[in-house]
Amino acid sequence: MRTYLHSLHVMQRYGKNHTLRYRVFLMIFFWSIFDGILTYMLPILIVDRGFSQGEMGMILGSSSLVGAVFDIIASKYIRAPHFLRLYLSVLILSVSFLGILYVASTMWVFLLALGLWGIYWDLYHFANFDFISRTIPTGEHTSAFGILGVFQALGVLLAPIITGFLIAETISSDPFIFSGAMLVISSIIFVSVYIGSHREKARMVNHNTMPRTWKIEFKIWRVLTKQLAAVLTLTVLIYLTDALFWTIGPLIAENGTFGTYGGLLITAYTLPVLAVGWFVGSISHILGKKRTAVVSFLIGSLILSFFMLAQTPFQMIAIVGAASLFIGISFPALNGAYVDYIAETQEYEQEIQGIIDMFYNVGWMVGPVLVGVLAQVFGNAESFSILGAISALICIFLLFVMPKKIRLTI
Repeated sequence: MRTYLHSLHVMQRYGKNHTLRYRVFLMIFFWSIFDGILTYMLPILIVDRGFSQGEMGMILGSSSLVGAVFDIIASKYIRAPHFLRLYLSVLILSVSFLGILYVASTMWVFLLALGLWGIYWDLYHFANFDFISRTIPTGEHTSAFGILGVFQALGVLLAPIITGFLIAETISSDPFIFSGAMLVISSIIFVSVYIGSHREKARMVNHNTMPRTWKIEFKIWRVLTKQLAAVLTLTVLIYLTDALFWTIGPLIAENGTFGTYGGLLITAYTLPVLAVGWFVGSISHILGKKRTAVVSFLIGSLILSFFMLAQTPFQMIAIVGAASLFIGISFPALNGAYVDYIAETQEYEQEIQGIIDMFYNVGWMVGPVLVGVLAQVFGNAESFSILGAISALICIFLLFVMPKKIRLTI
């Protein structure tokens, strides 16, 4: 991630020759508000429909189960995707997800909605990667991903605050209407992206990759997963924690203590992400990307383990903000390591990206179920502390077993 000032500086440096990318980034901004509102509202909505916290976790985890299966299929069959078709697919899935969620009241309808959501997120990641790799020169990839991340983070940052004001004692149609409006704005911008992409078609890079058999695909996945086991374990921990915040966080924030400012708890989790990119490069240069990711996540998890001791909303927000500052460092540091692996073995770029998404889905598949059970047995605040302590212990183990240099060989 980059800070606001850094992002503005990069935007000015790019000038007017990058109109198409800013249209896409603006579309992603409104899309992120839409997605953030529904993400924040989902745990509250499911519990409000009469399901227990454990059942709520299982329902939320189903989206990543579908996404994990889809990752395997996509790595074989989506060899040369085009961002226009992918973004259009995401748009259609978004409309379907919103409509089904609005009428959802039974387990099967919720599972259908979350299944679509899992595919939606995978296609969204594929679309962003294809857009940047196809339309932007290699030397500008890092800056482009950084600015995209800021637009996305801003949308996610605003969503809980907006939702906190839209949700009263029970969920009405207001958050659905507002998120739908954000989706309409994204759709309008997508039309301009479609028109602009045809104007710049001659400048785009064509992707031609040869399909592989299932036997070869599974061999590549098995070998790469074994070699990346340590960093993939950290990936699962990071997204387990992400699932914790977005699953139990809204339930804590909307229990009445925070009032209309319940969204500030999730804001405290998302806000530091906008700033950590300013200094994470210097830290990773000293410690290395992998070690920076592990150490920072270890510190963040230790801080989070004290959450159950907080007595006031201010204390909760302070602990979450401090923990998020270090957890936020682990995101770009770990992603930087993954980019290095992709650069070293470009032939297996699709597989590496698929494996990363797969373990992201594993974290979000296990996370809601695990924290839902922990919250139901021990309590909402206690689930934060327990997962923080467990993650810290695993990070200590990773510090001893993680190799200094990982070289991918097939």
